[in-house]
Order: sequence, then C-alpha cells, then structure tokens
Amino acid sequence: MRTAYLILALAGAIFLASFNCLAQAPPPAVKDTSASVSGRVTVGGKAAAGITITASMSPSMFETRMVAKATTDDEGNYRLAGLSAGTLKILPVAKALAVGPDVQSKQLGRQVNVAAGEAITKVDFELVRGGVITGRVTDAEGNPVIGERVSVVGKGATEENASFALMSSSKDKTDDRGIYRIYGLSPGNYKVSVGQGAGSSGVSVMGMGGSQYRKTYYPGVQDEAKATLLELQEGAELGNIDITPGKPTSGFSLSGRVVDADSGQPVANLYVAYSPVKDNEMAPGGLNISGARSDANGKFRVESVKPGRYAAFTMAAGTENTTYSDPAPFEVSDGDISGVEIKVHQGATIDGTAVVENNFDPAVTALLKSLVLYAYVTPKGLAAPSYASGKINPNGTFHFTGLAPGIAKFGMQGFPTTPKGLSLVRTEFEGVEQPEGVDVGTGAQVKGVRLVFAYGSGVVRGEIRIEGGAIPEGTYLLLSLRSPTGDARHFDRLLEIDSRNHFLAEELPAGTYELFLRATTKDQAQTLFEPVIRTVTVANGAEVQATLVVNLAAKKPGEN
Repeated sequence: MRTAYLILALAGAIFLASFNCLAQAPPPAVKDTSASVSGRVTVGGKAAAGITITASMSPSMFETRMVAKATTDDEGNYRLAGLSAGTLKILPVAKALAVGPDVQSKQLGRQVNVAAGEAITKVDFELVRGGVITGRVTDAEGNPVIGERVSVVGKGATEENASFALMSSSKDKTDDRGIYRIYGLSPGNYKVSVGQGAGSSGVSVMGMGGSQYRKTYYPGVQDEAKATLLELQEGAELGNIDITPGKPTSGFSLSGRVVDADSGQPVANLYVAYSPVKDNEMAPGGLNISGARSDANGKFRVESVKPGRYAAFTMAAGTENTTYSDPAPFEVSDGDISGVEIKVHQGATIDGTAVVENNFDPAVTALLKSLVLYAYVTPKGLAAPSYASGKINPNGTFHFTGLAPGIAKFGMQGFPTTPKGLSLVRTEFEGVEQPEGVDVGTGAQVKGVRLVFAYGSGVVRGEIRIEGGAIPEGTYLLLSLRSPTGDARHFDRLLEIDSRNHFLAEELPAGTYELFLRATTKDQAQTLFEPVIRTVTVANGAEVQATLVVNLAAKKPGEN
C-alpha cells in the first residue's frame, strides 16, 4: 500500500511539473558561481603535454581532498573548472620533474585563493628535469643496510627540520641491496646523511622514527661541517654517493621509580617520557614517548635510549591527569642508567565557564559541546611540560586538573577540525581580562576563569601589490590579521599569501581588524620596507575587499 502511494505521488508530481512548464515562462537562469584556474606547463622552456594537474583543498591538517583534475594539451595548457571558493593547492603530478633553480619555494604546488565565479589565469609551472642522487648504504662489514631512511638536505635548510618524518615513503629508503635513489630534486647543492644524532629533535612515539645508526654524512663523517656539499645540475644523476654509517647501537636502558614527592610512596600507571636537554633547558620538540608505564611498585624501564643528555618526566595515562612531575636529569654515554627517581606532585585545578559573546542563537552555543579545551603551562628552564584537556559540560563549565605551577594559557581543538566560525578571543579571571594567561600556584584550586569565544562568518579577501621593484630572493612576506590596539579581543591570525600575492581570511567574527604586512628574512637582518597596516571592518555574512600596496622604491627604515 505504501509503495502504491509513493508511485501515485511521484506520478502526480511529474504531471504537475509538466503542467507548470507549459503554463509558465522558464525560470531565470541561476548564476554560475563556480570558479576556474588555468595556466601552462613547460619543461625546459618547451610545452609539456600530458601532465596531470590537480586541485585540492585541506579543511584541516588531517584532511586533504582533491576537487578537480585536468591534463595539459599539446601546447601545455590546462584548465580546472567547477571550483568552489576557498584556498586551493594546484599541483602538477610529475614526480620526476622539479622547479627551477630561480624559484624561491622548491615546492611543485602553488597555493591559490579563489573567489566565487573567478576565472584565474596564468597559474603557470616552469619545470625542469629533476636530478637524482643515488648510492648504497652498508655497514662496517660491507653488508647492505636495509630500510634505512636517507636524508637529502638542500643548502641553507636545517638538519633538525629534515631529521624525522612520521610518514616517510619508500622513495627515501634503502632497498634490500642497501641502494637508495632519490629523484625529482631541483638543481642546487645538497648534503646526504643517514642515521640519527644523539638527542636529536623530532618526536619519537613508542620507538617509531628513530635509527639505530649514528648520524653520518657523505662521505662517511659525523661532523656536519666536514660533510661534502654535492652540486646537482638539472636532470643530472650523481651516483656512488655511498655511506657507511657509524657503529650501530640499539641504545641503553633507563630504569628507576616514580614516587610521590611528599610521601615517597610509589605511583603506578604513569607513562614515562624523556626529552633532550640543552643549555639547561628542555627541548619539547625532541619528546620521546617510550610507551613504558610505572608498575604497582612505581618501577619503570625504558629501552633504546641513545647517548646524550636528557630529562625524564611523567605523563598521565587515562583521561584524568591529576599530577605533574619534576624533571629527572640523566646522561647516557656508554652504559645503562639505573636509579633515576621521578617525583610527582598533586597538580593544580582550574574551573571555569565557556561562553560565546553577543550570541542569541542556541545552535551557536551548542557548537561549544563539540570542542575539547586544553590548558598548558609553558616550561621555563629545566621544567617538564604540563598539559590538561577536557570537554565543555552542557551547562558551559569546564574542569582542568594536574597542572604545574606557572602561567596557564588556553586553547581549543577538534578532530579533524574545530567547528567553523568559532574562535577563542579572550580569557578572564574574576572579571578581569588576562591577556598573558592565568597565574597558577603550586597545587592551587583556581576558580572563576571565563573563556570568551566569538562566532563569525565574515570574510576578508584581498591582494598585495608590489611597486618600485621586486621582492629579493630569500625575503618573505608575512601578513597578519589582528585586533587593533586596545581591543578587548586578542585576535591574531597569520594569513597565507598565495602565488599571486592574494590572501583570504574566513569565518571572522564581526568587528574591526588590522591587516599587518611585513617582510622577513631567514636571519631577520634586513628590513625591506616599513610595515603596511590597513584597517578593515567585517560584518557577518559579508566579504570585505582590501588591497595592500608595498612601494619598494620608498625610503627604507633608517635611511635619510
């Protein structure tokens, strides 16, 4: 009976639609708001046919979604159509090709900010045949070292940034013969290395990401200053870049006890982590989470600790973190370490409420329930990091525990991304704004914290025009959108500048902001121009256009 009713209803709908089409004029055409990106790809100055070009969007750091794909024609031209407004990554899929030596960014892709209905042209890619560095990695007995990651770092890049990749591919690893072949490299100068330095930075989780070999540079030296700088020409192949890494070591063991600082009693079920120590300060970037927990007697044991200076500390296991620990310094040279005692303290608590200011929409308030708030105390000197997180209750309250003494700051997180339009704009304590964070005493019970959020759907879109010259190589533009001086909100967001010098800021709460543009170099030794500041006023659901003009011919700061 229900099926017959649906069929009759559908037939009636079709009849009425047909009748309306006969009796009424056609409805006006809907304006096409889809955008397009087009350009040309050349290799060595000649048209490159058959190159795949993709457009992708990244709603969050955990998600990248391809939204369009095209192939270059015989003249090297491509066109990506049907694009939505937003920030897109335009990428030629050409693994054996690379950007030329004159391009500042060695990335193949281009970031492009697209407006609704915009037809963007001349997003061109001038590629060259990528170079190759290949060689073999063997141990001291001449046996192949299999599955070892090989690091190829360009001149000027830091080894710290390239020393660890959570998701490294087979492209940069040795095969079953110990042979590696890294291709698609831009022309330039490179250092090649394998292994991991003692106390090197980079997060290691439960033994992942490390190497059993000491950091060794081609042609077989452990001092980076003595490494050979390889010059790679366009399309060239440098072979026989062979390396025999330093003597392998699986590291040494670290053992000890976790105890209560006041009673001396053992504390169970806490994770033990350690970080390198340099100049009497912790290096959180080198955090190693061993996966080892303290047992019922407080005892713990961590394996495969490489030579270096470290400090051990605890991390709570489970959702309720009620303690923090003092750091326990230790140094590994050529043997196991035992007797390390990690003392834990009962942490401070923070209670407060979260609100969305100037909000009368229950649906906006409901967004708070999907957030996870966090509080963190930045360590100063030799102090362990302290962190707590928690959900917002239905009545808007939140509760943090286990925090170390210091200045606590707050933030929000979500997975894979936070709800659109929400931003944390202000922290208050007992009715007074706390722009630097809330002071937390040892074991204190802090009440009366208020986290103020704002909701918005405003947009600022614009471009940067360079006049009177060109931006020198090695100089980069930085653009911030921030609250004006004296504003109760403390909004400050770094905006991406795309390959056309366009920028985009979305999901902004209504209000007045400053666009703040400046230039920087790697060593920050040069001031190219006075900062450019532009005030914009944003309304929800509206878009503001802004143009920032940089005159490089104007007098530089300090010039007469």
